[in-house]
Amino acid sequence: MTEPTQGEPQLNIETIKNALRIDGNDDDTMLQGYLNAAEDYVNNAIGAETDYSNDRRFRFAVILLVQFWYSNRTTDMQHTPYQVLSMIQQLRAERS
Repeated sequence: MTEPTQGEPQLNIETIKNALRIDGNDDDTMLQGYLNAAEDYVNNAIGAETDYSNDRRFRFAVILLVQFWYSNRTTDMQHTPYQVLSMIQQLRAERS
């Protein structure tokens, strides 16, 4: 597992808001819900008992997924972004 270094994004509302270029606080509750769900989604997709929260690929996949859900919240989403699936596949392979 890759250890985080200083300057790498952490999984919190501020990181998500920076990624989405959101200045206000109006959507904080929604973003926190997306963040929580994305962490669960990626963890469940990996299927491991290991804590991957310090892995930069895990954080990247979660941030991308939150961005995708937020940006497409008014449309019918049927596909998970390729980049998210790629990170999940890498993490799955590593746990084997």
